[in-house]
Amino acid sequence: MRLFFAVELPAEVQASLRRVKPTEENPDYRWVDHSLLHVTLAFLGEQPTARLTALEETGVAAAHTSDSGRLQLGVAGHFGSNRAPRVLWVDLTGDIALLTNLQEHLVQELKRREFPTEERPFRAHITLARRREAAHGGPPAGWPPSVEHASFAMTQLTLMHSRLSPRGPTYTPLRHFPIGG
Repeated sequence: MRLFFAVELPAEVQASLRRVKPTEENPDYRWVDHSLLHVTLAFLGEQPTARLTALEETGVAAAHTSDSGRLQLGVAGHFGSNRAPRVLWVDLTGDIALLTNLQEHLVQELKRREFPTEERPFRAHITLARRREAAHGGPPAGWPPSVEHASFAMTQLTLMHSRLSPRGPTYTPLRHFPIGG
C-alpha cells in the first residue's frame, strides 16, 4: 500500500486553491485536482498491510502529543529555478509552530518504529502542480498569482492510501487521529 500522513483541507479551502490555477493552460505542468489538495507531513511510499497497526499507533502517538491550531493560506511560490520551477505551491501561515511540532512528533514516532523518513527539512506548503518531465517552457503566465487567505482548523491527522493510475492519483483516508487527544 502506498501511504502518507497528511492534514486534510476543508472543501472551501480546496475551492479557494482551485482559483489559483491559471485560466490559460500550460502543458508543462500537471495540476493536482483541487479535491485532492492536502498538507503532506510524511510520505511513506509502499508499505506492507501488516505494518498498518504500527502506523495507526504512530498516528495516535503523534496526534496525542500535539496541539490543534488554525492555519491560513499564504503566498504562492515554487521549488526549483525561476525559469523552470519543479513544483508550484502555496505556503501556510498561522499556527505553523503547532504544525511543525506535529510533523516532528510524527517523524520521531516513524523512526522509532523503523519506518523510512525524509531527511530534508519540513516546509509547510500545499503542492498545486508539478513540472512534467518533457516540459520545455517556463512557469504559467502570471505565476505567482495572488492567493485568497482562507483559514482552516487543524484538528486531525490522517493516514492516507494513495493509488496511482494513468488518470492520476486517488487518495482514500484510512484513519483519522484527533490532534490533542
